[in-house]
Amino acid sequence: MSQIETEVLIIGGGIGGAAIARELSRYKVDATLVEKGMDFGQGITKYSSTIMCQGANVLEFRSEYHNSRLVWAGMPLMEPLCRELDIPFKRIGSLELVENQAGMRHPEKMIRRFNEYRGKYIPADTEPLQFIDRETLRSWEPNVNKKFIGALYDPNTAVNDPVRLTIAMVENARRNGVNTLLDTEVLEISAGTDDFEVQTNNGSIKCRYIINAAGEYVNQLAQMANADDFALYPVKSYQAVLDKKMGGLINHMVLSTQNGMVSPTVHGNLFFGISPGTQRLGKAHDHSTDKELADTALRHAQTLVPDVSAKDIINSFVGFIVFRNFEIGWHECTVGVSRWVPRFINASIGFPGICAAPAVGKEMVEILTKEGLELKENPQFSPYEKAMPDFSELSDEEKKQLIAQDPRYGHVVCRCETVTEGEIVEAIKRGARTLDGVKFRCRPGMGRCQGGFCGPRVTKILARELGVPEEEVTKKGGKSRNLLYKGKELLEAQQ
Repeated sequence: MSQIETEVLIIGGGIGGAAIARELSRYKVDATLVEKGMDFGQGITKYSSTIMCQGANVLEFRSEYHNSRLVWAGMPLMEPLCRELDIPFKRIGSLELVENQAGMRHPEKMIRRFNEYRGKYIPADTEPLQFIDRETLRSWEPNVNKKFIGALYDPNTAVNDPVRLTIAMVENARRNGVNTLLDTEVLEISAGTDDFEVQTNNGSIKCRYIINAAGEYVNQLAQMANADDFALYPVKSYQAVLDKKMGGLINHMVLSTQNGMVSPTVHGNLFFGISPGTQRLGKAHDHSTDKELADTALRHAQTLVPDVSAKDIINSFVGFIVFRNFEIGWHECTVGVSRWVPRFINASIGFPGICAAPAVGKEMVEILTKEGLELKENPQFSPYEKAMPDFSELSDEEKKQLIAQDPRYGHVVCRCETVTEGEIVEAIKRGARTLDGVKFRCRPGMGRCQGGFCGPRVTKILARELGVPEEEVTKKGGKSRNLLYKGKELLEAQQ
């Protein structure tokens, strides 16, 4: 078993850990990011919504919440970050629907609070909220339920792809000097006077600082070092993805406090999620869906947009909106040094963590500096990454040029999403080692058939490029093998 030494150990390769690693790569520091899975962004980040700038939603949080301040600081950073890393970012705006005059109380409250916070907590150049009437709502969103009399419009709400963003941040951090280790699970943490000894499935790691960004496992990691000075509550939240043919049904995110939301994505699908009032306390790490959650979410979505149909759902999943209740109250996060263990920093954002991640990265630099880490700027730092080609988005001329350079771009493997063999090979070159690794980089298996057609072909390409038997290709690492044996071998065994 190997033993390595590093100054700063970041545990957890979700969007929080990735943002921290990328921010630290701006400095000359020996930092290592470890992730127990076979790829980055495959934990709670994968189960999150794609909504980046929650805008009016975060106005619900009290201004004294650390969580709120991180989200407000993160919102203006997100679009420039996506631009640097060549990640899709789309400002869609949100419409909080109002059914009657009694329903006006909440929009009026949000507008008052926005005006109060603007320039104080929210950047002064943030576009203001406004109420739109029934006629305007009909012209903007003709497929929204006709019973609604208007809506609170927040032009700041945006979407992107949080998994691609996570992978891009890790790639950029690695390019700028941060070490990364996949398939490395932390098993035990021992705190010494001046350093920590961390035991993993791949050996031990000696470090001076630990940043615990382990997502929904953050409390378990903290317990290993007796640094769990917070409470964690996993609140189960259901979301479903619709076929791309329904993508034009709405243009904005539409929502209500009673009926959840329906929203576009950057990839042309729609998705809908359950309302806060029907979310429930879940069992930790249980991402199973169930009929009660699914039926409730669909009913609520149809209340907002009647044409949403069960037959158009192509996938569904459950994530956790993790709230903490320690001294301050619900919706608070845990970002800071443990009160009991020096140099052990917990970094768990909760909802809405995607949007807050860039600000968490910057705050982590301040925390480490206060804890005694000397950080000097990395003169070689480059903030830029170039995304792999998206064949489906190219012009005919660009497609021809790409095929001329590499004929594999002329072989469409995934018909639903028009993903080519060239893109799959490029995803593997960039680090994909599993079916999910390829899927979240270039989308084969994200369409109507959910990999029923292209899955075996992607498996064959992975096996070929990695130099392993097809039976060793997994969905997401570990025991998630896609094939147990070849049919010919089974017939031979029976004979």
